[in-house]
Amino acid sequence: MFEIGNYVSWCEDYADGIGGKDFGNGIIIDTEIYESSFHSESIPTYRVYRDKHKDLYWFEERQLKLKEIK
Repeated sequence: MFEIGNYVSWCEDYADGIGGKDFGNGIIIDTEIYESSFHSESIPTYRVYRDKHKDLYWFEERQLKLKEIK
């Protein structure tokens, strides 16, 4: 699980759920638990400030990877 302030790599999915539409880096600024009627488990989501687009976008945990700051 990620925390607010983590520097991450993100991967945006196409509408059909296949990854690879766009990639970049950003910082997690908010978290929220998504309760889906299709899944029995709740899904943690993360609001990321995307450096590349200078905007905010919600991602699921599977779309993020923690980056090391060097």
